[in-house]
Amino acid sequence: MIEYEIVKHDRIRGVRVLVNAIRIRSVHMHHDVELLYVIRGSGTVIIRNRSYSLSEKDGIFINAYESHEILSNDSNFTLIIIQFSGHFLQDYAPVRNVIFPEENLSRLLSSDEMSGLRNEIYDLSIAYLGAEGYFRLYCVSRLSGILYRILNNTDAQILNEEEYAKRRRSEKRMKRISEYIEQNYQDSIRLSDIAEQEGITVTHLSHLIRKHFGMSFQEYLKNKRLENAVRMIHTGRTLSEISALCGFSELKYMTKAFQEAFQMSPAEYRRQEVPAINRNHASDSSEYIYSRQEALKILHETRYEP
Repeated sequence: MIEYEIVKHDRIRGVRVLVNAIRIRSVHMHHDVELLYVIRGSGTVIIRNRSYSLSEKDGIFINAYESHEILSNDSNFTLIIIQFSGHFLQDYAPVRNVIFPEENLSRLLSSDEMSGLRNEIYDLSIAYLGAEGYFRLYCVSRLSGILYRILNNTDAQILNEEEYAKRRRSEKRMKRISEYIEQNYQDSIRLSDIAEQEGITVTHLSHLIRKHFGMSFQEYLKNKRLENAVRMIHTGRTLSEISALCGFSELKYMTKAFQEAFQMSPAEYRRQEVPAINRNHASDSSEYIYSRQEALKILHETRYEP
């Protein structure tokens, strides 16, 4: 998984649907808007350093180019993930200019509206993964219904063209910065090197990173290294090898990062049972994307659960 995630729309233009089990997904961003809906378990979504607790039947929007991370509270944190381009239905709604409210949707919508939204999410997901008949047309209608419900029942903000252009310039800069860190996190990275590359002062760059990523440069870099350490922890590599491969200058710094994130050492974390989400996938993965057949089975099993 890369820091700047490339979203592929390989089934419907501008739309992608996944069912994922997540253990940890550290800070990343992408150009699509993302709607997360919890099927099972509970966890935390952190957007710009603000935490949102989500349980079953909760949902949240993440705007395009917004840095965010996802952490599970257990090994059963399973989500429907709907990603869509800002150009979706551009002739009928200004989706690219919309700033969706980043809040637990269960708190923003009435129980009836939330129930209706849940049905639309399941309808869209099952049709998308089932891929039968005129499923593309049906998926477009369901996603249109989701957007109509959100725009009519929340305080979603619509930017004017000047505001949108300013936001896009900022997004492109942060994309360059995140890609640089992704490509170099294993080495010693200096804030001054990135500032020089961007033609700005270190102070200005530090402010931008805290504003857009919700944390300092050093915290952001540590999280990237920690994510990769978690992905390697259940492999046959020694802890010292993992520490070096992930860019920690000494094992003690990786140990400190594990203590802060999980309240246990890397060795204690390694002795834990490998998360269930990894049993059908590579053992060093922190995220499992269910196959089409697996996802459909889960959706049909959970759709009518009380």
